Amino acid sequence: MTDKLVFPTLAFQLRNEKGLPYDIPDDWLETVLSVASFINGKYKCGIDVVYGLASRKGFEILDKEANKCG
Repeated sequence: MTDKLVFPTLAFQLRNEKGLPYDIPDDWLETVLSVASFINGKYKCGIDVVYGLASRKGFEILDKEANKCG
């Protein structure tokens, strides 16, 4: 059922000035949860959070999906 629905989606991927993966900051989880809390508070909605490491290809798949639906 939810496969046909589209959801507002926001994704971040950190890169350095050379386009290489940025070392994960010590406070990354705190930052992610702060952004999620802000969005939840502003829009009073549920929010799904993915936290961790992902490949560039994975991000590009999400980007393609978001642009196709947007």
